[in-house]
Amino acid sequence: MNISEIAPDVYRFSLFVPEINLQFNQFLVKDDEPLLFHTGMKGIFPLVREAVARVINPSDLRWIGFSHFEADECGSLNEWLEIAPNAAPVCSLVGAMVSVNDFAIRSAKGLNCNHPIK
Repeated sequence: MNISEIAPDVYRFSLFVPEINLQFNQFLVKDDEPLLFHTGMKGIFPLVREAVARVINPSDLRWIGFSHFEADECGSLNEWLEIAPNAAPVCSLVGAMVSVNDFAIRSAKGLNCNHPIK
């Protein structure tokens, strides 16, 4: 797992899997309410957890966000929610209603776009 600070207090965790020629990335915003963006799949949860632990205490996470509902974006969401008791998933309003609230052990905060997309 490669750890890079890509901006002040913004970290990228990268894992290249040569067998499938793919790189998986997660992002951590170190803040008063830390955000992990993309959890990775369940199988790489220990690696991502160890990488996060090199930057912050994983139990201090407040938000766990992702762009869409697939295993590489939120496959280990529940594992993160178990170790971060104050964390909540954050995703689109539709994603929360259709998938995440059925999947996750805690309800998601659904974000709503209040302006039309042009």
